[in-house]
Amino acid sequence: MPLPPAFPPPLRPGAVIHGPGSYGVDALLDGFTAELTRRGFRVGGLVQRNHGPGDDCAERMELVDVATGHAYDITQRLGRESQSCRVDPTGVAEASQAIRRAVAERVDLLVVNKFAGLESHGDGLSDEMLTAIAEGIPLLTSVGSRYLNEWQTATGGFCELLSPVEDALWRWWGPQRLYDDLVNGVADTAVRRVVTGAKWVLVETDAGLGVAARQGDSELAAAPERWAGRSLRDLAALAARSWDPLEIAVGVAALNAHYNHPGLTGAPGNGLDLFAKVEGRVVVVGGFPQVAQRMPRAQVIDMTPRDGEHPEAACDWLLPGADAVAVTASAFANRTLPRLLRVSAGARVAMIGPGTPLTPRLFDYGIESLAGFVAEDREAVVRTIAAGGGSRDFHPFGRMVTLHRPHHS
Repeated sequence: MPLPPAFPPPLRPGAVIHGPGSYGVDALLDGFTAELTRRGFRVGGLVQRNHGPGDDCAERMELVDVATGHAYDITQRLGRESQSCRVDPTGVAEASQAIRRAVAERVDLLVVNKFAGLESHGDGLSDEMLTAIAEGIPLLTSVGSRYLNEWQTATGGFCELLSPVEDALWRWWGPQRLYDDLVNGVADTAVRRVVTGAKWVLVETDAGLGVAARQGDSELAAAPERWAGRSLRDLAALAARSWDPLEIAVGVAALNAHYNHPGLTGAPGNGLDLFAKVEGRVVVVGGFPQVAQRMPRAQVIDMTPRDGEHPEAACDWLLPGADAVAVTASAFANRTLPRLLRVSAGARVAMIGPGTPLTPRLFDYGIESLAGFVAEDREAVVRTIAAGGGSRDFHPFGRMVTLHRPHHS
C-alpha cells in the first residue's frame, strides 16, 4: 500500500512577545510574511501599519490584508491633542473578514497583528484566532507582556513564545518547510531527460543539470515512462512529498537542475575546508572522503561508522553545543536535515556535497554555507552516471561552488 504524501508537521501558534509599544514587532511580522509570500507560500491575515499624526488623531492605524493589500482604518479619532488614539472596534470587526477568508482557504500561514486589549476580553479578533487554531491553521501573532496571561489562558498554553527577532520566527516556521520553500522557487519548465544510475541520478533541462545520490535500497533502474511528461517542478515536488527513495533522489536532482545552473557564481574549493581553522568543537555528519586528513580534530558521525567514528545515535549527544557542523548533502535527501538543524541550533552549519541545492533560500533555516556541484560538460556527466559512476568520476566535468550567508550588519 503506498504511503500518503509527506507534509510538514503542524505548528503550534507562535506569539512574538514584546514590551510596551509594538512598532518594531509590527514591522517584523510585516517583513516576515512578505518574505514568505515572495517565496510562494500562501499567507493570509492582517498586519498593522501605523502612520503619522492627522488632523483629528495623534496617530493613524491600519490593518492591512496581506493577501490583497486592502487597508482597514482602525483608528478611533479622539482629536489631535490625544497622546494615543484607541483602536476602533468597528474597524477591527470589518477587517476580520480577511482572517475568516484565509481560514476558509486554509493558507500556509495566518498572521494576525496582535492579541491585545480587545482580544484579552474575548473581543476584537479573538474568535477568529481561536477558530484558526482549532482548524489547524498555522497562526503567528504578537502579544504584549501585559496580556501574556490572557493569551496563555485563551490558548490553554498551546503555543510557542517567540523572541522579537527574525531568526526566532524562522526557527518557529521550522526546517521541515525548507523542502516546500525550494519547490516553490522551481520553474515549471520541461525536462529533457532523467537518468537513474546505480549510485546517482540526474535531471536535465535546457537550462541546467542537477544530480543527487541514491538513498537506501531502491530499484536499480526505472522505466523512462515513469518520468515522461512531468515538468521540472512536478519532479522537484517529489523531494518534498514522496517517501520512495528513488523518487526523492529524482526530486532532489530536479531541484538542483534549477538552482545549480551553469551561470551560478560563488567561491571555489573543497567544502570541508570551510571549518578547517575553527578552534572550537567541530562535528562532521556523513562519510566524507579525506575527512580525517582535512579535519583531523573533527568528531565524525556516520550511519556505517568506521573505527574512531560515532554511530548515528550520537547526533543528539555531539551536535548540541558544537561550534561548527558539516553535514553531507545526503541528509537533505534522506530528510534527516531538519532534525540535524534543530539539534545544531547555535552552531555554524555547512551542507556539503554534489547534491547540495545552491540557493540562498536555505540560509534562513540555519545553514551558513552551501557547497555543491555545477555541471559544465553535461554529456560527460550523463555518460558517467548512466554507467554507474560516482561523484569522484563526474567531478572533473563540473565545478564545486560555495555560497555563504551574508553577515547581518
